[in-house]
Amino acid sequence: MSPRSILIAILALVTLAALPGAAQADAPSGTTQWRVANASSVSNGTEYQLFNGGARIGYENRTFGVDLGWNQGSKGGHFVFMRDSGKPNVRDHRAGPLAEDQRVAIYNTKTRKYLRFHERGIWKAELEWDRSPQYQWELHGQNGPRFALFNTKVRRYLVHQVKNYGINLGWHQSGPPPVQSFSVPLSAQPVVQGFIPFVGSFGGGTQGKLLSVQNASTSSTLRFVKPGKQTSDCGNPDATITVAPRASLTAEQLKTLYGVATPRLPVNFLACVANASPVTLTHLNITYQLDG
Repeated sequence: MSPRSILIAILALVTLAALPGAAQADAPSGTTQWRVANASSVSNGTEYQLFNGGARIGYENRTFGVDLGWNQGSKGGHFVFMRDSGKPNVRDHRAGPLAEDQRVAIYNTKTRKYLRFHERGIWKAELEWDRSPQYQWELHGQNGPRFALFNTKVRRYLVHQVKNYGINLGWHQSGPPPVQSFSVPLSAQPVVQGFIPFVGSFGGGTQGKLLSVQNASTSSTLRFVKPGKQTSDCGNPDATITVAPRASLTAEQLKTLYGVATPRLPVNFLACVANASPVTLTHLNITYQLDG
């Protein structure tokens, strides 16, 4: 072999070595929330138990939003990631790991449908089921069985996110996390002594801070019980903070109740209702911000 031929062969080998086996996509911090169970990587056409954080996700019939739920066990079905063959009505049956730049459809064995983007606004997860394969997902930032789930329609990552209705899933936001709102129910509890306790909570399993609290009622006055006091003290103005209909707690009042003006989630609410007509349920309108 001539020196010229040897040089050409070496350059060809160097070029091949420089080519990556699969394009790698850097996933933003905090988006690598998904994993499959009992696997070292995610492969094409394989049934998996799918988890977000420590919670298994599966099919669940819901009144509001997409039919998805947490910790459904085997009754929620398994998920299958199906590689796009690039040809209409043709399945890619080749086994093996999925590259990060390969579009896939996500199939659930319980509902026998495919997950896709569906515009719903910020109040619900923007997802829906479809009878035909929807190749609009990519698995970025793969690290063994863990990955970030990227939707090519909205070009955002699907992550855990508290919603007003349905399953707590939403799109990852770049920059500071958005301020979100929620309607928190306060339910009447059995009376031990004195006034009826109304109890509610928000933010379980999340990390963030409470920003504001408004009495959502147009007719009922709320008396929030101060720390160290009980609902039996609701007749004592020094033991409660009174909030008129449609009024909000001030920053100083939030500090009195929780120690700081923007308490960490989760938060609990305890109040009495000062109302001539008996009620069993009332609501708070809150705003909050999840950690980035």
